[in-house]
Amino acid sequence: MRKWILPFAIIALTVFQLTILGYFKIWQVKPDLLLTCMVMTSLIFSFDWKRAISFSIFSGALKDIFYANNFGINTLVFTLWSIAILKVSKNISIDNNFNRAILICVIAILNNIIIRLIFLFLGNPVVSLGIFLGIAILESLYTALVSPLVFKIIKPAVTL
Repeated sequence: MRKWILPFAIIALTVFQLTILGYFKIWQVKPDLLLTCMVMTSLIFSFDWKRAISFSIFSGALKDIFYANNFGINTLVFTLWSIAILKVSKNISIDNNFNRAILICVIAILNNIIIRLIFLFLGNPVVSLGIFLGIAILESLYTALVSPLVFKIIKPAVTL
């Protein structure tokens, strides 16, 4: 029974991001809770690659389903991020909220850049570089600021 709590927590955060979080936008930007879930589950399950990657695929698939992106991009990128986090977490201590927030901020900025490059390669229209960088940096900072709250939701779901 308890193995279903974490997927439901991730789904609840997805619904929260799609609905209520829209009221807490700063300059039309809101945090990426699914990216935060992917990073947190990768850190929590750093000893179990299979579970970490499966929750990364789950988070990426949810983002692909509910957002108007080309399907599969977030699933693929989240899986690659999870593998990178699993490798890095063996060498670097990421055990406090500050280090996690920095990691999430860096990953969020790089994730936005990677997604933009993929869209450019696929020929999808994108905004100008200056606007994009402003949005990417603000979204990354906002995501990093809310990451300790997401960790407080995810961590109990794993340790039950």
